[in-house]
Amino acid sequence: MVLAANDAYGPLVCFWDEPDSHLALSEVGHFVTALRKAFQSRGQFLATSHNPEAIRQFSEENTILLYRRNHLEPTAIRRLSEINVSGELVSALIRGDVEP
Repeated sequence: MVLAANDAYGPLVCFWDEPDSHLALSEVGHFVTALRKAFQSRGQFLATSHNPEAIRQFSEENTILLYRRNHLEPTAIRRLSEINVSGELVSALIRGDVEP
């Protein structure tokens, strides 16, 4: 529906919390890629995700990392392109090696 609305009525601003939720692992990449392509030339698409496959589908230039050590700290907001990540991003996030 979001893709059709952006085509027919766009440009839209779409914020979708975990659009990959309840999708088969094999479908996540295709779904996220379709959303990226649909919003590339018109509209704005913002998504949150904890899914490693979804995270891998976005580039460093358009990915923002929200980070905090605990719920008492303010959230740090950094573009992924500004953060030095050694190795594969998802593995580094899981190990806790990515800190803005």
